Amino acid sequence: MEIKPARPYRVSNILVVLALWLAPLPSSAAELPAEFTAHYALEIFGTVMARAKYTLEHNENGLSMTQSTRPAGIVALLRDDKIDVRSDMIIRNGQILLTHYDYRHTGDDKDRDVSFKIDWKSDPEDALTGKVTGSYAGATVDIDIDKPVWDPLSIQVPIMVDAKQNLPPHEHGLFMQGEVKDYLFQNLGTERISANGQDFQAIKIVGKETRRDRAMYVWLVRELNNLPVKIEQWKEGKLKSTVVLEKVSFSNSDETLTVDFTDTSDDYE
Repeated sequence: MEIKPARPYRVSNILVVLALWLAPLPSSAAELPAEFTAHYALEIFGTVMARAKYTLEHNENGLSMTQSTRPAGIVALLRDDKIDVRSDMIIRNGQILLTHYDYRHTGDDKDRDVSFKIDWKSDPEDALTGKVTGSYAGATVDIDIDKPVWDPLSIQVPIMVDAKQNLPPHEHGLFMQGEVKDYLFQNLGTERISANGQDFQAIKIVGKETRRDRAMYVWLVRELNNLPVKIEQWKEGKLKSTVVLEKVSFSNSDETLTVDFTDTSDDYE
């Protein structure tokens, strides 16, 4: 089933439909975001530079996310880069844990590929420990960790889960540039924003790197199962890039509900 209401009523009505249609998940997966396929536009200085397709799927062990990014607009005429990413997560003792991450960048003359796995163990006191092994841009990665860590793709999962709980400021470890960096996340409450010409009442989350002036701002919509509709990346007080939701499909049993927030005729598939 694909639902595409007439544009004048699309956003206001479809959010109500989604809120009713996205039934609660089974108790065994109560903290998992709903399965989805989402399409985003990457903007720099107001110009769309690339488009990305994100998917989140449940499986018998946990869940997986994928991302495929391709150049758009005039950039597509100049470059043919392709970025493909995959993150795999398991559920252990009710906790979501990242186990594998693969990042492949083709069409570029630099070695930007990243691949690692995490082996998790619990000591006799049930303390969580793990070892990250793999490679980052040709360099070997071997890191001992004692808390959950995420990558730039899978971090979306705890952000979406945390938004439901309105948690106080707390840290998440994020694997970036070959090492684990701590980000302090904070729920800033709700804010009315405009994304792709549409207005949303969104939950605003900020994550700031604890040792550098780097931050991400994420706006999530409850009626979209706390899916981000807008993400901003900031560095040294300057906006570096913006990612905006253009289209999303949610799966529920054997049905699919699709919402398109743009007038674009681009083929995302």
